[in-house]
Amino acid sequence: MNVNINIENQSVMSDLIRVGAVVQQLEQQGVTVLSVVARQGKPCIHVARHSYCDALIQEGKASYQYFNSHKGKQGVFDTEGCRVYWSESIH
Repeated sequence: MNVNINIENQSVMSDLIRVGAVVQQLEQQGVTVLSVVARQGKPCIHVARHSYCDALIQEGKASYQYFNSHKGKQGVFDTEGCRVYWSESIH
């Protein structure tokens, strides 16, 4: 089988390799990965809230985005060209 890899495919393959490395790092911390999507060309990794996430918030390495319409907030941080996020409720 002869496979040609064009520039677009190379970009997707690069993203997948980065995502795989980040998922492995998260797993080593005990974090559960819920899903992976690409938004505006950037891989986004949805994780379950974990004490590791709380520690990143306290260290200033992650931040919160607040959503009034859903009465919730989302923790986020960027690593290795990927965005990692988790949801929390504000009740």
